[in-house]
Amino acid sequence: MVCAARDEGGNVGILGAGWLGSALAIHLLDQGWGVRASSRGRPSVELRAAGAVPFEVDLPGKVPISFLEGLDHLVITLPPGGRRHKGAATARYLDQLAGLAGALVDHPGIHLLYCSSTSVYGRAEGAIDETAPVRPATDSARAVVAAEEFLSALANRLTVVRLAGLVGPGRHPGKFYGGRGASIVDSEAPVNLVHQADAVTAISLLLQKENTFSTYNVCAAAHPRKGEFYAAAAEAIGLAVTDSLPGGINSKNIASNRLRSDGWRPIYDDLRVFLPPWRYLR
Repeated sequence: MVCAARDEGGNVGILGAGWLGSALAIHLLDQGWGVRASSRGRPSVELRAAGAVPFEVDLPGKVPISFLEGLDHLVITLPPGGRRHKGAATARYLDQLAGLAGALVDHPGIHLLYCSSTSVYGRAEGAIDETAPVRPATDSARAVVAAEEFLSALANRLTVVRLAGLVGPGRHPGKFYGGRGASIVDSEAPVNLVHQADAVTAISLLLQKENTFSTYNVCAAAHPRKGEFYAAAAEAIGLAVTDSLPGGINSKNIASNRLRSDGWRPIYDDLRVFLPPWRYLR
């Protein structure tokens, strides 16, 4: 059940109510927002029960007028599909967003918040903040950079939220390598992750702030070494990692200072929720 609403936050549409979008919708409903949740198929029973208004939106197909009418904010959580579409990911992704563009022409006042990825920084090294150049090295990252550029040209009001690797319910990092028979490459590289719950509170915060149209990194403060962290996370759920290969010691370390200065207070900043209680990683 949804708790009694506090002050009304306005109306928010979520384009892509999947793993992250659904969690965001439920959080915003609990905060007193009016939420319209879209998906390609039938929206979940949980979202309906929580009070979200469901819509079926399958881009680049037509966007229902009633989905955008009266919205204050539109959160885009559509994945780029890089693994599935490979080299065609950028063209397919932009085709999807072009379907949205036509509908937004008649609603220029909507604040767009795009859920991007820290993968846009590619193989950068050292501490990385939002001023670092984008150097995408994967199909997904190239599609996301193209989407950022497309939406920047389209929207009068745009906030870009670059999320680190997402973990949380149903996405335990112990399963990334545990039990898969695959080696952890670049085991000395720092981990850049953020818990679903903390990603949700980051987005919620940026929806509440007036005139905050910028780019924000969203990442936990803890950056343990990749090999040690994933082996320990696998151990926590009874899985084993085959082995670790050295390398990556100077790899990127994502900083979220801009968001923290605006009041973001993550719950899972140390990532220890995924580790055995007897293990502590520096």
